[in-house]
Amino acid sequence: MTNPSVPVASVDYGQARGCRFLRQAWVPMRDGVRLATTIFLPEKPGRYPVVVQRTPYGRLGWLDGWDQWTKNGYVFVCQDTRGRNDSEGQFYPMLHETTDTPDTLAWIRKQEWCNGQVGTMGPSYLGWIQYLGVVGAAGAGVGRGGVVSAGPPVPDGMPDAILPTFLPGDAFIRGFYNYGAMSLFLTFWWLCFDVGSRVNNNSAMGFFDVEKLCKHLPLETIDLVCGAGKSDMWREVTENITRTDWWKQITIRDKHEHFTMPSLQVCGWYDYYPAEMIYQWQQMRAKAKTPEIAQGHKLLLGPWGHHHGLEPTADGQRAVDFGPDSGFHATGIYRKWFDRVFKGIHPADGLGDRPLRLFVMGANTWRDEDEWPLARTRYTNYYLHSGGHANTRAGDGLLRLVAPSGVAGSDADRYDYDPANPMMTRGGNHSIGPWNDFYKKLIWCGPCDQGPNEDRADMLVYTTPPLEADVEVTGPVSLRLWATTSGPDTDWVARLVDVHPDGKAINITEGMIRARFRAGDWMRPELVTPGAVVEYEIDLQVTSNLFKKGHCIRLEITSSNFPLWDRNLNTGEHPNRSAKMAVARQTIWHDKTRPSHLVLPVIP
Repeated sequence: MTNPSVPVASVDYGQARGCRFLRQAWVPMRDGVRLATTIFLPEKPGRYPVVVQRTPYGRLGWLDGWDQWTKNGYVFVCQDTRGRNDSEGQFYPMLHETTDTPDTLAWIRKQEWCNGQVGTMGPSYLGWIQYLGVVGAAGAGVGRGGVVSAGPPVPDGMPDAILPTFLPGDAFIRGFYNYGAMSLFLTFWWLCFDVGSRVNNNSAMGFFDVEKLCKHLPLETIDLVCGAGKSDMWREVTENITRTDWWKQITIRDKHEHFTMPSLQVCGWYDYYPAEMIYQWQQMRAKAKTPEIAQGHKLLLGPWGHHHGLEPTADGQRAVDFGPDSGFHATGIYRKWFDRVFKGIHPADGLGDRPLRLFVMGANTWRDEDEWPLARTRYTNYYLHSGGHANTRAGDGLLRLVAPSGVAGSDADRYDYDPANPMMTRGGNHSIGPWNDFYKKLIWCGPCDQGPNEDRADMLVYTTPPLEADVEVTGPVSLRLWATTSGPDTDWVARLVDVHPDGKAINITEGMIRARFRAGDWMRPELVTPGAVVEYEIDLQVTSNLFKKGHCIRLEITSSNFPLWDRNLNTGEHPNRSAKMAVARQTIWHDKTRPSHLVLPVIP
């Protein structure tokens, strides 16, 4: 251990394979708490650019190619966040990152091995650390509950470049919640097992029937049932079911002007956050004070899950193959970015020379673009049609380019949604990765054949005839839906599916809306009148997929996706304090005056 008052440069370094390193340095924060830090340096003494990764997951397990950094002339610094693993203090998610990140960067700049260039990188929560660190270094952080989480600007604590990947910019709109519904599995797994103590407790999930645990009601006491004790963060998340001031403390949605350094934002089409990352990238460019700052923000979108490539489904197979160029190689992407911004090395680095690089699934090719949505987009309506029996994939539901012509009330499909028997999650666009065998057969992300769910009567299925030509869909996908429910609240879930000639129904992107949040006012939800016809706009996120000739475009509509999202109990009561359930009678309308339709961003 080193004395925090002594610069690390004055101590004796260990000798690892091809580098010098210090396994546990102590970096002091402004309140005296010390954070455990590992430092890898090139073998030859000197001043180098520094890449920093701060993590709550154990710094020695998040090294991401440490030897490649030092061999290529970088110092690599990895640090345990406050209260996790070896670091002092108490961990409270996101609370201290606005101060601890700039304090760490300012300390690094004082070391004689730093040449003044300091960059940050990392996925998911490691990306949040970067976002909040920039906000804190700018002096724009927000204090909470009398605990210091903000302070004056820290110029030396502002990174020179950032590489945040696979994360949102607002944890309520899409994160712990999603359009009003709780992101159940993500939230309870992360808060009650993963970061519910000083060290990771994921292995404790093996003690439980995880599906049964997820069905526990009321949800606010799930922390006690899973043995975590009363979790302050879990209780705050379950209490704040609207976007209260509590949530506004951990958002960057109104702070994009502070991101003046070059950034590379990376996300996957099958992650939870591609639409959010696109939004942050758009806003950073729009709020930039100079064209040079705007041009410094880049976006990379690939056919990936949450910080990983495609993973096998529950049967151990991969549902699709996007080709040899589709793999996710984190270390390569990260180093290429810092080579570009710190060393001016970028010819043919695979990151492209335009603001946006995206992967078109189906075509299985990368393409560079200048804006989002693409200027040449043709938004195209695909209307719902049926003879009243669109239930299951064997039903009569159709997607057509022509609008329905039936008189009001003449054309509709119906099903019963029972929260005691929810539609189970099969793959999808979310952030539950392949990190724990105890839940992997219950929930995983990515493409998957939706056939078993499409055989249920509480799933409505609408499909085009086989396509006569390729159709590229790249951009935001949405559903305009007229619907009726028998209860005061319910959920509407929609999914875009690519049906292959062999019948495989592969999910492309999905979304939902909790009825009480239909107006998009996250502060003031309003229950619906049972039996009333209500118009909804459902955001199915974003994608880029080529529906090939002979394939079909399909829309699925149901009312649950469990355990990805919590079940709407259909009663209108507080969703996290109630254990009362009711069956809802659901009606989807598609007549002349209520022409429910899918809106696809078609690229000519």
